Amino acid sequence: MTTAFRISGEILEYIKTGGWITIEETSGQVGIAPEKSIKILDFLSEFGFIEFDANKREIRITDLGERFLELPEI
Repeated sequence: MTTAFRISGEILEYIKTGGWITIEETSGQVGIAPEKSIKILDFLSEFGFIEFDANKREIRITDLGERFLELPEI
């Protein structure tokens, strides 16, 4: 599993509560700099897994992101 893929999953797990969470808080939780997490967050947002408010620097999980977390492990 690539680091970006692992971190994407960790981000989704961390924000699964559904509320808005700052990029800084999320990045600190997964152990990467906020500037490095932006590319991953852009990807997750582009494909509908999260909502990304760039002005407030906050994210939250979408229904699709929650469904992704419910997929069975293989």
